[in-house]
Amino acid sequence: MDNLCNVQLLPLGAPDLILDLLGAERTAWPASHLCRAGTVMGINESAVRVALTRLVAEGKVERAGRGAYRLNRAGPALSRAVDAWREKEAQRVAWNGEWIAVHDAAVLRSDKTAWRHHQLALSLRGFMEFYPSLHIRPDNLAGGVAAETARLAELGLAPQALVFRLTDASAEVQAAARRLWDAGVYKAHYTALRDALRESRRRLADMALEDAVRETLLVGRTVIAQLVRDPLLPPELLSPRPRQTLLQETRAYQDKALGLWRKWLGTLPPGRAAVR
Repeated sequence: MDNLCNVQLLPLGAPDLILDLLGAERTAWPASHLCRAGTVMGINESAVRVALTRLVAEGKVERAGRGAYRLNRAGPALSRAVDAWREKEAQRVAWNGEWIAVHDAAVLRSDKTAWRHHQLALSLRGFMEFYPSLHIRPDNLAGGVAAETARLAELGLAPQALVFRLTDASAEVQAAARRLWDAGVYKAHYTALRDALRESRRRLADMALEDAVRETLLVGRTVIAQLVRDPLLPPELLSPRPRQTLLQETRAYQDKALGLWRKWLGTLPPGRAAVR
């Protein structure tokens, strides 16, 4: 299944599988169960075990007893940002019309890995390029510039970048800045994702259990990836209602998915039990 309701589903690799499953539960998973889950998703056992070793080395996953693993919820900032998708809405505060800006003309583009992390940090925090090397977003997130600077740095923003508050912009600049985000596009995207969740939930009852768990993982991770990247625009730029509706649908869908995965785990041969 590559798409659902015109929503392109994200591809799934072994690291994605492990992080998604461990992130959804507070319990640990035996490696044997992760490998069986890989089989359901078309990923072979050796790929899962190699990915587990790498994720432990990167600090994203930690061992939880012999042969069991859990998500390191104090791990890298990107992993924590994905893990906190349910609570992201709490970051939003009232907007006074000012902007947070990042100027990165001094950042070297020659280090491709560092540059990719720098760009990802800006994307995850909802920044848009306003002028060459100048990226902005509304200053409507808790903590203001100081907190946003820290969040960006954790996510990989290059240290040469300057983060500051943009104030006293002219009416012309304000109008141009507001046009960076197309409210209609965002609303249509929220609606498409909501419809995909609803259509998938309708289909699940008629599916074999393995097919159902496979679909919930593919659909759920695609929607959550969009929620993680959502810029949390203020109401002055975009009504929060479509996003809040999508968030409610996603929470309900994930609860359904967890129930199906737990049922599927109960069908596996006896093995080391997951630990809390």
